[in-house]
Amino acid sequence: MYDLLPRPALRSRRAVLRGMAGTCLSAGLPWSSLRAQPARRALVDVHHHWYSAELQHWWGRDRFDPNWTTAASLAAMDEAGVTTAMLSVTMPGIWKGSDVAGSVRLARSCNEQMAQTAHDHAGRYGVIAALPLPQVDASLEEIRYAFDVLHADAIGVLSNYDSQYLGDPRFAPVLEELDRRRAIVYVHPMAPACCTMLVPGVGPGTLEAPTDTARTVESLLVTGTLSRLSGMRLVIAAGGGTLPFVGERMLNAAIQAGRAAPEPQQAYFAPEALQAALGRLAIDTAGVTNPADWAALMNFTTPARLLFGSDFPNATESSCLQQLRAMQQRFGLKAAEADAIESGNAQRLFPRLASHA
Repeated sequence: MYDLLPRPALRSRRAVLRGMAGTCLSAGLPWSSLRAQPARRALVDVHHHWYSAELQHWWGRDRFDPNWTTAASLAAMDEAGVTTAMLSVTMPGIWKGSDVAGSVRLARSCNEQMAQTAHDHAGRYGVIAALPLPQVDASLEEIRYAFDVLHADAIGVLSNYDSQYLGDPRFAPVLEELDRRRAIVYVHPMAPACCTMLVPGVGPGTLEAPTDTARTVESLLVTGTLSRLSGMRLVIAAGGGTLPFVGERMLNAAIQAGRAAPEPQQAYFAPEALQAALGRLAIDTAGVTNPADWAALMNFTTPARLLFGSDFPNATESSCLQQLRAMQQRFGLKAAEADAIESGNAQRLFPRLASHA
C-alpha cells in the first residue's frame, strides 16, 4: 500500500496520534471554557433535517415524534447561535417501490414545503431538495423544478436506492445533469437492505449507515464517475462515514478497476485524477465527536473542506457545536480554520448565504 491521499499541513501524524492518546471529550476542555469563547459572526448547519406529518405517515410512523417543528428548529438554532440551517430529508427518504407515483408526488410536496419554510423565515433556512430516485425521468424533472422554480440550494441524495449505489450506470443521466448545472449534491447515508440489524439490537445508524456512505463513494470512484464529473460539488454527510479510514484502499481498488476500463476512460483512473476527485469532496462534521474520528478526518482532508453539521433533531445544535469546538482546539486549528468550518466554507459553497452572515 502506498499513500495517495493528500495530507493537510496541520500537525504531523505522530503529533495527531499523541493527541489521541488522551481520553475523549469529557477529559478535554471544560464546557465553561467553550461557552466563554467570543461568538463568531455566523454559523451554518448543513446537516439539519426537516420532517412533516405527511412524510412520517409515508414512513408508517404516525406515532413517531422527531420533535421537529419550525418553532423547535429555530429555538435550537438560536440557542446555539446558528444563523442558517440547510433543510433536507433524512433516510429512509421518499422512495417506495410499491407506490412509484406516490414517491414522485411526495418529492414535489416535500420540496415545496421546505421552500415555503425557507421563504417564511428568510435567511434562516436553505433548501436541499429531494429526488424520487431511482425514477430517472421524474428525478430529472424534479431537478429542473427545484432549481428553476423553487430556487433550491442543492440536491440531496441517499447513498443507495434499492441496493444500487450512486455510481451505477442507471443514475448516470441524473448525475450528468447535476454536473452540467455545477450543482451542490448532498449525499446522506441510507441503511443498506443487505445488512440491517446484523447485530441484534443495534440499529443501522451505528455501523451500516457510515459504511454505506463509503460504499457509494467507492462506487463513484471505481466507475470513474467521480473524476469524470468534476462540475458537481459533493458534500458527504456525517464525517464521510468510514471513508477517512478506508479511502486509501478505495483509491487502490479504483486504480485496479481502471486497468480494465476502455482506453478513452483510462485518464479518469489515473492516480492523480482519482486523488483530485477525492480531494474535492466536502464533508460535514455531524457525529464526528472524538479524537480518533478527528485524527482520521484530519489525515484525509483539510479544514477548507469541512462544514459544520448537527444532524438535528437527532442531536442538539448546542452539543454538536460544543463538541466541534473541543475538537478544533484539541487538534490545534487556527481561528481562521475554525471560522471556515463553522461558516466560511458553507458561505463559499452556497454564495447566497454570505448575504445573511
